[in-house]
Amino acid sequence: MLDKKYIALEKEEKWLNYWKDNNIYEFKPDHREVYSIDTPPPTVSGKIHIGHIFSYSQTEMMARYKRLRGYNIFYPFGFDDNGLPSERLVEKEQGKKASEIGREAFSKLCYETTDKYENEFKDLFSKMGVSTDWNVAYKTVSPSTIKISQLSFLDLIEKGHCYHKESPALWCNECLTSIAQAELETKTIKTTFNYINFKTEDGETFTIATTRPELLPAIVSVFVNPQDEKNKHLIGKKALIPVINTTVPILGDEKVGIDKGTGIVMCCTFGDQTDIEWWKKYNLPLKNIFTNDGKIIDTVPNYGGLKIKEARVKIIEDLKEAGVVSKIEDLEHEVQVHERCGKEVEYSVMKQWFIDIMNHKEDFLKIGDEINWHPAHMKNRYVEWVNNVMWDWCISRQRYFGVPFPVWYCKDCGKPIFAKTEDLPVNPLIDTPSCNCVCGSSEFIPETDVMDTWATSSVTPLINMRYGTEDNLEDILKPMSLRTNASEIIRTWDFYTIVKSFYHFGQKPWDNVMISGFVMAGKGEKISKSKGNAKNDPIDLIKDYSADVIRYWAGSGRLGTDIVFSEETLLRGKKLINKIWNVSKFIEMHLTDFEDKEFNDFEYIDKWILGNFAEMEKGFIKYLDEYEVGLALNTLEKFFWNFCDNYIEIVKHRLYRPEEFGETPRYSGQKTVYMILYKLLQDFSIFFPFITEEIYQELYHDNKSIHLTEIKTFDYDFKSEIKNGNLIVDIISSARGEKTNNNVSLKTPIKNLEISVNSELKEAINSSIKDFKATLFIENLILNDIDKDYKIDNIELNLEDTN
Repeated sequence: MLDKKYIALEKEEKWLNYWKDNNIYEFKPDHREVYSIDTPPPTVSGKIHIGHIFSYSQTEMMARYKRLRGYNIFYPFGFDDNGLPSERLVEKEQGKKASEIGREAFSKLCYETTDKYENEFKDLFSKMGVSTDWNVAYKTVSPSTIKISQLSFLDLIEKGHCYHKESPALWCNECLTSIAQAELETKTIKTTFNYINFKTEDGETFTIATTRPELLPAIVSVFVNPQDEKNKHLIGKKALIPVINTTVPILGDEKVGIDKGTGIVMCCTFGDQTDIEWWKKYNLPLKNIFTNDGKIIDTVPNYGGLKIKEARVKIIEDLKEAGVVSKIEDLEHEVQVHERCGKEVEYSVMKQWFIDIMNHKEDFLKIGDEINWHPAHMKNRYVEWVNNVMWDWCISRQRYFGVPFPVWYCKDCGKPIFAKTEDLPVNPLIDTPSCNCVCGSSEFIPETDVMDTWATSSVTPLINMRYGTEDNLEDILKPMSLRTNASEIIRTWDFYTIVKSFYHFGQKPWDNVMISGFVMAGKGEKISKSKGNAKNDPIDLIKDYSADVIRYWAGSGRLGTDIVFSEETLLRGKKLINKIWNVSKFIEMHLTDFEDKEFNDFEYIDKWILGNFAEMEKGFIKYLDEYEVGLALNTLEKFFWNFCDNYIEIVKHRLYRPEEFGETPRYSGQKTVYMILYKLLQDFSIFFPFITEEIYQELYHDNKSIHLTEIKTFDYDFKSEIKNGNLIVDIISSARGEKTNNNVSLKTPIKNLEISVNSELKEAINSSIKDFKATLFIENLILNDIDKDYKIDNIELNLEDTN
């Protein structure tokens, strides 16, 4: 028997242990069709916040739905514990930079720290009822995943899609590593537009406007548009750089904006992507004036050793003193910053590993067309990103904690030596090649860079399918059914995974992509660990409200739409869950003598609610098939309140008084509430796994768990009963409203109720006359004829008997 009161924390702990002990969510290949989910491994860079709960809960709800539809669910969970975010967490906790600690000791600290946080993550997600199979969980820096990442790298090398080259790369002076284009964000800063007078060798003055005068020592040429009538005569001359006192050629290129600034620009190595393009196109010299930690190199006279911003101030002072600054304008200006730390990025020239992107953009767009995007408009973000990618993917990172490249370099000839696949995983800092170089040398220099974290995250489908092993799951996981993530990593995780899948298998990695919105902290700012604006601790919320209530809030959001954390929504969820418990107790009370058997002689109002449920569930399933979790929950909730507020209020008289209504009508009501509650528990179990399991086990218990049952839709066709039953409920609501307006009990008898109804509705009322009169406590009912649906002609309350 159900307890008088539902104690959420107690029951949630009970069922967590039960599910774990009975392997309820374990994946075992069998005859059923597999539905596989490529779950986003959360970055191990701090505590989980409410934003994670939102997006991961909606993914988990889809897993529960597909399980109830008869699929064999492959639902692993991963932890993205390698790379810069984890390193920055350790540096923050230790109060030291990685370089101060040392590579080996720092890597050990990273393993220890990420293990600690991963256990916290697992505990929290378990408490939230995430139905993952923890037996197939993975870490992105474990021996098995390192092996798969290295296999992926070697496969791309063999196929010619990965190469090693000295080239300008985006560089973060704060994180001390190269980064990829996808890791950039734009940020508006206040700066100045400085108009600086240059001279040609023959003494002609011209002006260049720049926001970065500190790049003057790195100027390798000046450019003018050949179509610029005012300035094209300068082409072919030499320009004297003020205060630096060097000369550079003035060249022509149509990429110069005639109407931008003064129409004359300086080309430096390097200020932006255009500088790189011109440097390559015109074979210009290289002047790299920045150190990797953001200072001017010592060999630059007067400015060596200064930080970049200090050099900017000093050069402007020197330019003013030289009298070559014509004006300075205040300016709000967009700059590129590293998404991890928010600091402005520079360019650095070094040898690094790249994956070819530019030669296959059309292929990546084609694969994007083969994937179902939910919501559909999110595909536009993918297409826009692919179209705007400007260079190949740099996967080298100058950090300590990550997947090592399985590469050494011959000390004599410099040729790269790749590890053999049977030797993987390898760490070139510890291990050595299993053979000599082709030149005969046996001395090697290990690769010290590690792979970009996205180079590992992009192979999560390969990790899930145990790529490269004898017991791999390629046959059932290629492609996977679903990838879920937030919109901000379409350009990284989604894109890079598509790149890898195309190169490895020539196909899409998944059939569907489900994109979530963000939880907003206010003022249009998303909640994130890095911003420190997540005020609501999920553990505290679970204690205060219960996991099921938190899941109600998470499940209420629209697909791909941002959501605000709302305690009002939590309270609404708490009310709903309490009502589920109370109505279940009411139904249990009336099922003590019930025996389930074949029955079709339903009362009219029972057909009405059965038909309504069948129609509701069609829409409910349609929404979930479209990954619209929030709309599905809203549809189900609306029906549930209709069931409680209207149907239960009508049928309870029949359940309580069989001597008046008859045993068969009472059984009809019992059978109806028995069937609908079972179905409601199944549908609600997608969102509220704990309370539904508790009720199911007490009242039904026809399977080891409600989460192992299968949704089978009603095939009732009660269209007429639905139509006229809805009208009957409208009449009941109007009559009850009259009682409320008169400040009397709903049990107050109606002495006379006169209604004009059409013939079809009259037949329906007569078919449910006992239920109708009992619900409204009608003493005398008069039904008149009318063409339209109905009109209440008169309600006369018996105020002498107000109960």
